[in-house]
Amino acid sequence: MFALYAFARVTDDLGDSHLPVKMRTQLLNWWRNAAQISLSDLSVNNWDLGQFEVDPQLCDQSGELGKRATAIFPALQDAALRFSIPSRYFLEIVDGVMADQQKTRFDTYEQVEHYCYLVASAVGLACLHIWEHEGELPVQAAIDCGIAFQLTNILRDIVEDSERGRIYLPRQHYEKHGLSEDDLLTPRRDDRLRCLILEEVARAEDLYRSGWSVWDSLHPDGRRMFSMMWRTYRALLRQIHNDPMKVMTHRVALPLRTQLSLTLHHFITPLFDRLPVPPKELCGVQEIRH
Repeated sequence: MFALYAFARVTDDLGDSHLPVKMRTQLLNWWRNAAQISLSDLSVNNWDLGQFEVDPQLCDQSGELGKRATAIFPALQDAALRFSIPSRYFLEIVDGVMADQQKTRFDTYEQVEHYCYLVASAVGLACLHIWEHEGELPVQAAIDCGIAFQLTNILRDIVEDSERGRIYLPRQHYEKHGLSEDDLLTPRRDDRLRCLILEEVARAEDLYRSGWSVWDSLHPDGRRMFSMMWRTYRALLRQIHNDPMKVMTHRVALPLRTQLSLTLHHFITPLFDRLPVPPKELCGVQEIRH
């Protein structure tokens, strides 16, 4: 997990840096190429950005990135081998951050789904290999779960994204409610926007239901972290559902009391053992103890 987190952290930092888009894209391309070579050739363990053509202005950043690659890639190689993680998941993580550099609008929900897969589901699928599972990997459930998480992020960050000139909600959905690009770039309290948010919440709810079935295949050691992530993101979505216009004024976050409760229930074994499985939020599903 440390290797996966370090790889994803560096990838995100490259995408969020203050460099011009062209330079960020060059560094991300190098990072992706280096990762692909590293994961296919285990004899490579020393990295120098000179192996790939980069802008001369990136000299300082390239040297630091080469050091990070040399430190992280051996551990990434080990994790990929030990847990049989397909290399494409690591590469798709980079593809998701690269997509953020180039695309700020989505015409269809299918495009949003693909974006969510790259930035969230690919990470989740890699995690499932590390957490281990019994039987066949629940690929579709894991993909749905990642999309649910990222849709929750998109709804939570509508205003923050608008300030950066980004719209992640699909055009086909907001135009159906009579909204325009300008309505999303300068969002305000509006019944049309409220209906749009509630529609996306309902879509995410279905994905959370599907995503929970990952639990059934997970090794007991991985269930604790999966449960905490699922219940945390699901609680965020519930906050948005209860007051959709709250996202117009600030970034929705869970109350400190809720955060503390979730942490205690997942890190204190007797409390974890008392959590209902499946979660009580999954209406119509009979609860059992795990």
